[in-house]
Amino acid sequence: MRVTLYILLLCFTVSLSQAGGIKGRISNKNGDALPYAGIVVHGTSEGTIANDEGLYEFTLAAGTYQLVFQYLGFKTLTQTVVVGNDFKELNITLEEQALNLGEFTVGNKREDPAYTIMRKAIAKARFHQLQIRSYQAKVYSRSTALPTKIPYLIEKRFKKEGIQEGKAIINESVAEIQYRRPNSFKQHIISTRNSLDNSIPSPNEYILASLYSPEIAGTISPLSPKAFAYYKFEYEGYFEDRGQIINKIKVIPRAYGEGVFRGSLYIIDDRWAIHSYDLETTTSGLDIFAKQIFNPVQNIWLPVNQQFRIKGSYLGFAGEFKYLVSLTYQKLDIDPGLKEEIVVNDPKADPETAEKVRKKNLEKMIQEQKAFSTKNLRKYTKEYDKELKKERKKNGEDPRVVREDSIIVDSSANKRDTTYWEKLRPVPLTNTEVQSYALQDSIKIAKDERKANDRPDSTNFKPHHILLGNTYKLSNKNSVHIESPFLGFYYNTVEGYALNLAAEWQKQWGKSSYFSVRPYARYTFGRDKFNGNLQMNVGNANSNLMVTAGEMVNQINRDNPITPFGNTISTLIFERNRAKLYQSKFAKAQYDIRNVFDIVNISTSLEYEQRKELFNMENIKSYIDWPKRAFLPNRPINDEENNTGFPDHDAMIFQISADIRPWRRYVVRNGEKRYLRTRKPAFSILYKSGLPFAGDVDYKFLQGGIRQAIELGPRNSLSYSVKGGGFLSKKEMYFPDFRHFLGNESFFRMGDPLTQFRSLPYYEHSTRQWFIEGHALWSMQRFLVTQIPALRLTGIKETVQVHYLFSPTSRHYSELVYGLDHIFKFFRIETVAQFDEAKLQKIEFRVGTIFRISDLR
Repeated sequence: MRVTLYILLLCFTVSLSQAGGIKGRISNKNGDALPYAGIVVHGTSEGTIANDEGLYEFTLAAGTYQLVFQYLGFKTLTQTVVVGNDFKELNITLEEQALNLGEFTVGNKREDPAYTIMRKAIAKARFHQLQIRSYQAKVYSRSTALPTKIPYLIEKRFKKEGIQEGKAIINESVAEIQYRRPNSFKQHIISTRNSLDNSIPSPNEYILASLYSPEIAGTISPLSPKAFAYYKFEYEGYFEDRGQIINKIKVIPRAYGEGVFRGSLYIIDDRWAIHSYDLETTTSGLDIFAKQIFNPVQNIWLPVNQQFRIKGSYLGFAGEFKYLVSLTYQKLDIDPGLKEEIVVNDPKADPETAEKVRKKNLEKMIQEQKAFSTKNLRKYTKEYDKELKKERKKNGEDPRVVREDSIIVDSSANKRDTTYWEKLRPVPLTNTEVQSYALQDSIKIAKDERKANDRPDSTNFKPHHILLGNTYKLSNKNSVHIESPFLGFYYNTVEGYALNLAAEWQKQWGKSSYFSVRPYARYTFGRDKFNGNLQMNVGNANSNLMVTAGEMVNQINRDNPITPFGNTISTLIFERNRAKLYQSKFAKAQYDIRNVFDIVNISTSLEYEQRKELFNMENIKSYIDWPKRAFLPNRPINDEENNTGFPDHDAMIFQISADIRPWRRYVVRNGEKRYLRTRKPAFSILYKSGLPFAGDVDYKFLQGGIRQAIELGPRNSLSYSVKGGGFLSKKEMYFPDFRHFLGNESFFRMGDPLTQFRSLPYYEHSTRQWFIEGHALWSMQRFLVTQIPALRLTGIKETVQVHYLFSPTSRHYSELVYGLDHIFKFFRIETVAQFDEAKLQKIEFRVGTIFRISDLR
């Protein structure tokens, strides 16, 4: 028996050593390489891709094969090849594909036939997705990034890591993927390698996207049910491929820019399935090109060859990124009830044969070989989809799960040697990619030598850490972080210059559990006083308990409408002391619980404060003397209260709030939920009470709100927020207890672009009565100046906003705002018209960033 096993093992080893195949170059008749041309064994999905230089290498067992060579825009070539135990060189020349126009007539009296083809393809798009119940596939992917411009300030640092202008960065992986209808993907990363540090696996996210879906990453698909609102189509002709008539359709966006494609889409006649496509789009000034080739597997055309290319510049970086994917399907389960051969009629082109029988059983209709109108096919497909969802619900699956992913990385995935990759890699490396790996190997040797002689910054203290801050990793899940004092050096008219020092120790365990301690110290030079607090947090992904106590200087509006940094600039440069401050000795406990039933977040807190009013220092000055300006008192001006000052007092405040998102959906990745933004409304409720038995304040406050973001089209959205509420009782309260609003009087605006007013005085309309505030923001890419294509393609968006506030004393305060976003991909500018009782008061300008900056410490 042992001898038999040895013989079998020897035979297996010999057969491996004698593995052969074909290799060569794929080019056109002029000898130009056809990069990423596809090669596949006829009737299967087993294949490979040529590299950027047109070179390919295809390992095959000895035998006779019919190989199919494909390249978009060229005739598909099928060639019989006999493979032995060695590699056989086979250079392929492909001819350009000529298009036939047939008997179609395109004129003023007849609709372009592209519309009939597209109506049928759109009607059948979801049908094609539902056909596949499950599959297993082996996937090879490779990404190559080529930086062409790196900002000068970080160029040297990047060079140390192997990132240089003109030098390629490669990441390649081999994975096994299992798919189960409608939304379950399991990925097993077998091997991964990259030319930087070989530590980052490459999950194949791109292959999960499908042009049959209505949208891909926010871009409207030409096969979306609403495609005709965004695209025009032109019929360019047809050609024959493996017995199928392939129609070439030109995809023309009604207004090219973010959120739409342009290019060519190839549709198989009678099947109305995708044969291939060559499309491009743009986002934030980056041009994105996508190509995909489909092949018949078990009589279903499936993607086997995908290519993506991104070109452009962003925030000083420029370059090109290429991504290619090769799929080999190993197990494919087709729904037997959804046969491919069904007749789809377009009522506009075939009114006499349109399906008239109203039945709801799609499988029965297919069995009876009934013809479908495009409208009814979409309807029956939706109902079939609903039945699948009901079945999932009966099986205990949550219908709110958009997708369920499982990604497992093999323990030796990033430890494979060069020899292993040379045997495994189905797509040969280009000369540039070979040089990239060689360069990184030399950089790794230099890094290893440095590490042998020096400890890393993460565990070794260095003097510059005192100024710049640093994080020290004491162990895998145990760290200490010191914040830079430069980020906490501020000025205000109450304290003068203030220096903040903060550090945090954090211990983690399990998947998401943590405990942290954060001491914070603040020295104010003007008052010669130390303030500070100590904060502790313990929690996990779904809950957090925070306990803190100390003495601090706070803004009267605890939502901090002006950042300390913004107030410093306003005070020292423009002689405008915006922030209004008070002294607080406090102790607070807060408990947050998130994702209750996946729809509710609840926060509750109890805080005890000793409050003390503060006043401006004497002889305060700004760097620039503005003759018509003077610093204002620290006591705010308010419509309701002539005197907003307050005596020293104590306050015990209880607060509970809830955010409710009833229609929330999520994806599951490795058992962890990741919640998605929803287009449905979200609700909020807040109750706040001053407790008289432990302090000097006694009131009850209730507030409710609704917020929603509605997608109106690609890069076209409408967001709104409405809040309202008031004081149920107000037996004893002081100005810090008023309902304050997110005002803004600063030229440079930071904060939530939707819910922050642009020109509202910070405290003038604060109220102790009731209020209603509303905000609406319409963001679009084709309005006034974005009608100019050159501007639209840079990623600039236009916004129109309305902000409104009503209270018994403020009456009808409103703002009308026009803005431009993503200027140089970073800035926004706004023009604000302020109204009081519908009368224009003033027009101001605001500058900000597209990023939300809630606080700078």
